[in-house]
Amino acid sequence: MNIIRQPEFVEAYHYDMKTAESETETEIRVEVKPFDMSDQPDFPIDESSVLGLRVIFQIVFEEFAITGAVRQLVTLSDRKIENPDDLEQPELDELMRPLFSMIERLTYEVTEIALDKPGVQLNFANEPEPSAE
Repeated sequence: MNIIRQPEFVEAYHYDMKTAESETETEIRVEVKPFDMSDQPDFPIDESSVLGLRVIFQIVFEEFAITGAVRQLVTLSDRKIENPDDLEQPELDELMRPLFSMIERLTYEVTEIALDKPGVQLNFANEPEPSAE
């Protein structure tokens, strides 16, 4: 898969100390939106795709919660994607990795400053399942 990436963009990032009445739960939503490029005469629509990638997140810890959204526009120059279901999980992981890396970095930096101690290290790496022997 040949990926041409535009810069990642932070739509929102928010850090909140939790209160006793906070009853929020961790939720991470991944969105993939193929764009119709048929009205672009110079775009090779038969063999390429433009996708809008977005991660919307709410990650809850004991003392605080982070919420926000990050996005990126990518072009797949050798693959036609008409529906997010056209992507296999490893392909989706490869496409989304820079967005999750950005969330990890933002969280580390903000929590290091906010808590005045080493930052919280998130790890969104998709680890393979251990094989049963």
